[in-house]
Amino acid sequence: MQERNPNKIANELSKITEGRPSSEELVFDPRSGQLVVTSQPSPDQVIATDTAENGYFG
Repeated sequence: MQERNPNKIANELSKITEGRPSSEELVFDPRSGQLVVTSQPSPDQVIATDTAENGYFG
């Protein structure tokens, strides 16, 4: 399931930047142009978790 809720995305970003573990991934969906949170990214989505860890979305 993909979650586009801004609060869910902000919560996931907080977890990532604080180094807390998560069972979900932050991904960029090129079809919508939005960040989403999902536990099962599709092949056409770009995993953005590592980018977020480096502070890009902060």
